[in-house]
Amino acid sequence: MLVLTSLSFSAMVLFCLAMSKHREQVLAHQVSSLVVRFLRPLAWLLLSFTAYLSVELFGWSIGPALLFGALTIAILLLILLLTYRAKIVPPLAIVISLLASISIFIG
Repeated sequence: MLVLTSLSFSAMVLFCLAMSKHREQVLAHQVSSLVVRFLRPLAWLLLSFTAYLSVELFGWSIGPALLFGALTIAILLLILLLTYRAKIVPPLAIVISLLASISIFIG
């Protein structure tokens, strides 16, 4: 469940960075338009991989329910961070992504 939540959080951060309002809130510098164009498709790709991983790990009976639970936790965390500590969202997303990739390879 931790892997699903961390991958969902990373996907939601990519969606957040794809929007100009949130990108200005989170990042101190400007990002090129070419990078911005690839953020949303990359987020969808990561979210699709998270859905695949959920079904692969837990099966079709419980996997989608766990996926939506992980998405709920990730979105709640992102909303709270955007409200109170917006500047730590990108470093936290990187750390959480690294933890998720390590736990995938270990487990």
